[in-house]
Amino acid sequence: MRRAAGVLALLLIAASPAEKPSPISTLDASPALEQLLAKVAHETVAEFSGAGLSDDGLSIAVIDLTGATPVSSFPSAAYRGDVSYYPCSVVKLCFLSYYAAQREAGKLADSPELSRALTDMITVSSNDATGFVVDSITGTTSGPEIADSREWDRWKAKRNVVNDWFRARGYTNLNANQKTFCEDAYGREQAFREGGKNRNRMTAGEAARIFKEIARSEVAGPTLTDAMLRLLARDIAADKPFEEMEPEDARLAGQGLPAGSRLWAKSGDAYDFHHLVGRVALPNGSDFVIAVFTKGVKTVPGIIPRVYEKVAEHFLTRKP
Repeated sequence: MRRAAGVLALLLIAASPAEKPSPISTLDASPALEQLLAKVAHETVAEFSGAGLSDDGLSIAVIDLTGATPVSSFPSAAYRGDVSYYPCSVVKLCFLSYYAAQREAGKLADSPELSRALTDMITVSSNDATGFVVDSITGTTSGPEIADSREWDRWKAKRNVVNDWFRARGYTNLNANQKTFCEDAYGREQAFREGGKNRNRMTAGEAARIFKEIARSEVAGPTLTDAMLRLLARDIAADKPFEEMEPEDARLAGQGLPAGSRLWAKSGDAYDFHHLVGRVALPNGSDFVIAVFTKGVKTVPGIIPRVYEKVAEHFLTRKP
């Protein structure tokens, strides 16, 4: 399992007491981007309908970050961006964000093992590492069912601290209180799913917003933001061998981008879901976040890359 060189040490550096997150910027609906995404979705569904893609199996959200000057709002748009999906490993962005915010606030003590787990959770999407991270940031552990109702309520309240933090930031639907597993959950973890009603959930619009907040230092100050972006950076060179699903998803999407592009991303792949949310920096200076969520076409590798390619083409050819 490969790890991002130098990131572990950087994560262990305490953030400066003077560093603070930037204010949370708002999103302004862009009619031009709305029209673009509707067109991209229509064309993509038409192209891949024979492979099983349907209108209700695709969601796209885009936030335009172009321009280095700090601003209070960014143009945005979505196609079915408010539809909830099982987010698969994209939910790990929530755990990363909460970790960084707690570190910045001095409420979470770091350790070499926690930093190692953060690195593996994001760079290779390890579920084992994710379980350790969730335990560390919520103060809960897996195990047998908890029979005492008061103790069970206390455990559930602790496990919901990530949700509470996102609710305070204006997220009203997102659910990020479950660990991710390679096979299945047992004991209290299975009971906490409440027969499926309490599974993790996220929309493409929420995923794009989370990535925007990370990229714009709205989760943490500059030091921890830099550390998070290093974890999320993906090598999209076409001549590199595929090794694991996480870099492979980004590499496939990167192949449709122009030479010189940069990509920071997190993918998710489970059951019949396949997602990719990322920040794309194009050689012409365009900078945008894009989230593509799909259902029912997990084994069709070309859908997400095609959407990334079409959206990037718009940012390459649009007039200033």
